[in-house]
Amino acid sequence: MPNIFEATTGQGFKQAILKSQSLRLRIIQAADAYTAFNLIKDPEIIRYLVWDGPKTINELRLAYQEEASDFETGRRYSFAIERVDKPGLIGSLAFRLIGYKEQALIGYWLGRKYWTKGYMTEAVRLSIHFAFKHLNAERVFGGIFKGNEPSRRTLEKNGFQLDGTLRRDILVRGTWIDVWFMSLLRQEWEENPERYTPQSEEVIHAQIQTA
Repeated sequence: MPNIFEATTGQGFKQAILKSQSLRLRIIQAADAYTAFNLIKDPEIIRYLVWDGPKTINELRLAYQEEASDFETGRRYSFAIERVDKPGLIGSLAFRLIGYKEQALIGYWLGRKYWTKGYMTEAVRLSIHFAFKHLNAERVFGGIFKGNEPSRRTLEKNGFQLDGTLRRDILVRGTWIDVWFMSLLRQEWEENPERYTPQSEEVIHAQIQTA
């Protein structure tokens, strides 16, 4: 029986681009580190993350290089979020398959100067299509620090429901944090998949190596 809290491996992809009217999701690349570093070091972003952010651009570059490779092997799926009219990373969104391959854990952040424009809601909407259609997820879920109302609203606008609150679930910078857990089920997505369908997409599976 799989450990439901451990990451597992799913389908790999050589290409994954999902586009809406305003945004594009694409596989994150090492070159994105230069833009991302200045955005993610914002204290207002760090306060809702489980880590303190990268110490150097090179640290982030190496991490993104590994994440790009992981997308192809199916270990995790990290997207850069960028505007259609002005390419360049403005945030990031990622999935990991936890325990059972059908359980997709979502996480995301967005540069502060892009807040309150609906970008994160739109990015999550695109990613839901990817999770259910291409990862064959049964459930997409996310954990949000209690009190992070903007992030909670982002998920609620995309149909997520609150499953419950795990009290003192994680220790962050010396403080125990309560975490809201929210989820969207496949059957709920299937009731209106067009709501999440991208304007266009280009998704190419990685070839499976055989002996």
